Amino acid sequence: MSRGSSAGFDRHITIFSPEGRVYQVEYAFKAVNSTNLTAIGVKGTDSAVIVVQKRLPDRLVVSESVTSLYQLTPTIGCAMVGIIPDSKFQVRRAQLEAANWKYENGYNMSCELLSRRMADLNQFYTQNAEMRSLGTTMLLLSYDAEEGAQIFRVDPAGYYRGMRGVSVGVKQQSANSFLEKKFKKKTAYNTEETVELGLECLQTALGSDLKATEVEVLLVSKDDPTVRKLSLDEIDARLNAIAERD
Repeated sequence: MSRGSSAGFDRHITIFSPEGRVYQVEYAFKAVNSTNLTAIGVKGTDSAVIVVQKRLPDRLVVSESVTSLYQLTPTIGCAMVGIIPDSKFQVRRAQLEAANWKYENGYNMSCELLSRRMADLNQFYTQNAEMRSLGTTMLLLSYDAEEGAQIFRVDPAGYYRGMRGVSVGVKQQSANSFLEKKFKKKTAYNTEETVELGLECLQTALGSDLKATEVEVLLVSKDDPTVRKLSLDEIDARLNAIAERD
């Protein structure tokens, strides 16, 4: 058995360390930062937005083929941060779960139910030696006629929760601190303010000004509950508004 802090307890996902820790699950959380990206989720009065970095691995790569934002149903979107193949698998599984729900029940699956289902699957992976935990974190957003704007975070351990503001990725600590300060001062944000808050939070966490080509924005609102990505011109307009305000 190897010596060190884990002392071999990380060789199987079903083994607890003497301190009651499951090292393989902790490694999954560390794997989320492997892509060196940060995603921000913000819920306003009648809208929800997810802002995520966009980083091209090579200049030869077509920019439009690289994304961290996905549409699960017409009214539910998500951002995936972590190992890319794991993210693609989880997105396909979420789309399948939502499609099966609608086929069996005759109406669309809610964002909370889908988040709970994906969290249950993640937790199942932490109990089986023949499976490994997915090294990815999922942020889901939607606008429900009854519940309003919603944002949920699903982590590799199988824990999900609804959030008013949340960040995942490399710079999540500084981003979450920024959001906490903002929501202490004000909790009611309209659609434009919600988008600007997400962009401003990401800029603050990264410590540099963003360009429209370096970020992706996913938006749902009361006026348009269908998930849509903002265009470069729309993102640029919001970034200019932030710069002029500062």
